[in-house]
Amino acid sequence: MTAADRTPSPRACQTVGGLGESGILRILNRRFAAVPAAGDWPEGTVGPGDDAAVVAAPDGRFVITTDAMAQDRDFRLDWPAVNGVMFNGHGLAGGYSTGWKAAAQNLSDINAMGGEPSGLLLALTMPPTTPVAWIDGLAAGLAGAVRHLGATRCRIVGGDLGSDDRITVAVTATGDLDGRPAVRRTLPPAASSVTAGHELDLVLCGRAGWAAAGLNVLETPRGRLSELLRAAEQAEQAEQAEHAEPGVRRLSALAAAAQLRPRPVLGAGRVAAEAGALAMMDVSDGVLKDAGRLAAANGLRAELDPDWVRREASTLMPLACALDPASGQRTAERWVSAGGEDYGLLAALPAGAAVPAGFRRIGRLVAASGTPAAAEHEDSTGSAGSADGADGWDHFTDR
Repeated sequence: MTAADRTPSPRACQTVGGLGESGILRILNRRFAAVPAAGDWPEGTVGPGDDAAVVAAPDGRFVITTDAMAQDRDFRLDWPAVNGVMFNGHGLAGGYSTGWKAAAQNLSDINAMGGEPSGLLLALTMPPTTPVAWIDGLAAGLAGAVRHLGATRCRIVGGDLGSDDRITVAVTATGDLDGRPAVRRTLPPAASSVTAGHELDLVLCGRAGWAAAGLNVLETPRGRLSELLRAAEQAEQAEQAEHAEPGVRRLSALAAAAQLRPRPVLGAGRVAAEAGALAMMDVSDGVLKDAGRLAAANGLRAELDPDWVRREASTLMPLACALDPASGQRTAERWVSAGGEDYGLLAALPAGAAVPAGFRRIGRLVAASGTPAAAEHEDSTGSAGSADGADGWDHFTDR
């Protein structure tokens, strides 16, 4: 590589402080124009550029949610983009992943109510030294998530810009229910006759544990990660498992991608609602914790199926063993049960009901009294059993 090859482009060196708000908005709006519904503003609605947007609420209601991401807490500038593009030691191209994730976690919340995303607003604060390339990537990531996750009716309707010492990305999303009732965490009153004296099936759409595995990959120093993966590959070859699918290095890349660019299954909420789901919520803080929340909202207790945890963890086991040779199985099962940010969808169904397409049974919700049945049979890993919401991510106690 020549010295010229190592020199970042002028655009990569440029910072937002030299652009001003109007220049930043030009970059954002150019990227947001790629959203499928960007040019579709029905009569009577108002898009970006005014003091506020005016959006349609076809049945008189809209779903609304918001999430914020803080630099060095929810994302890091030195994390690479998924494709590994780096500029001068900084993951400027990683802005795409931050934008993608900011959109995905909000789209997931709309999905969990059984709604279809209709709009996103972006509030962005950052220091003047923020590279233009990173902000360009952020905007492209927001638009890319809307496009690739299938939120075809979703527009980016506006937002706000501000200056601060660190970057904070806050996205608000709206959604339509198309005349259907929202599916809440709490069971509807009409469900009492269905649930009286019976347990409920707990089902999940989407992956579990992959984003947590990816966080471990990203948090491992690069040199140490290379050593661990190289040793694991040598062990694979020694065991004549070089053709195993996927290999440990590929697993590490897939896990990192799951953390950087989660893929909630949009439309699954509507599918579950139409199949008779009684309650739903998305998985942001871990299956064990969020299942506990879903159960507690209804005076019930959640029990994860230990066999499901082990099966789900089996694919991640080679990576867990590479990163933590002393307790790989325990690590993989903890990723599955307690790891967050996969943005899967949990739903409660009447016991024995047909499982909607794309979902699988992972446990049950039972009466809160008595000894947790799953905990009685819990294996030595402690990764399965009764979910009381105590295990999983907490923004204020986890560091």
